Amino acid sequence: MTDSFEPKILAFLCNWCSYAGADLAGVSRFQYPPTIRVVRTMCSGRVDPVFIVEGLRSGFDAVAVFGCHIGDCHYLDGNLFTEQRMAMIRELFELSGIGAERAQLRWVSAAEGQQFAQFVKELSDLTRTLGPFDAKRQALVLSALEGALAAPRLRWLLGMERPLTEGKNVYGEALDLGEYRQVKATAVREEYRKALILECLREGPLSVRQIAARSGLGVYEISLLLSEVERAGLVDLHHYEGTTPQFVRLGL
Repeated sequence: MTDSFEPKILAFLCNWCSYAGADLAGVSRFQYPPTIRVVRTMCSGRVDPVFIVEGLRSGFDAVAVFGCHIGDCHYLDGNLFTEQRMAMIRELFELSGIGAERAQLRWVSAAEGQQFAQFVKELSDLTRTLGPFDAKRQALVLSALEGALAAPRLRWLLGMERPLTEGKNVYGEALDLGEYRQVKATAVREEYRKALILECLREGPLSVRQIAARSGLGVYEISLLLSEVERAGLVDLHHYEGTTPQFVRLGL
């Protein structure tokens, strides 16, 4: 990477801790690179995962969320939801090929101005090594990520880790945390790949092999996932070219 590349990082800062920490860094004149553009939010828990994807689509090279330390959230447990959401978005970024490193989470208190400045330096150095993010080249992947994050299955799982693993059902049973995370990882993988198939079909009818060529997924896996999205009423058989079925996306 050339020395002339200067990364652009979108940073979501919670009002009560990390934004105050950034303010302290400025007042104290702690030096850090001018690489971040700040969005002030009342709580890091208000940062929807879709915002992270939109940050990359809008021309940023990485997106960071800064929140209160665990146990210090002004809204009690908003940062716990942040931690779960960022883990999922990093899983999706890694799965998509974008790379988990382009989505970062840091905890900064109102008294940690020096820490905030250090984090910005670290994130700037990291993003510089990753290089520029080409949103146009990754347009298909970004749309698939947004589609996956809008899926009811993932939205439900995002909010249910603690109720499912800490609470008990009517039989007095709680779901094992490892089992929950395995279920979530499977859902993340399946919903992303289904969304990727749907995005490939956005421009018109395609065969399974044409979808495979565009998405990079295997023919067998696409055939299985097509059956699921077809049952959900999202895809239908459009016509045959010879003996090859062509599928079309519904509801566009």
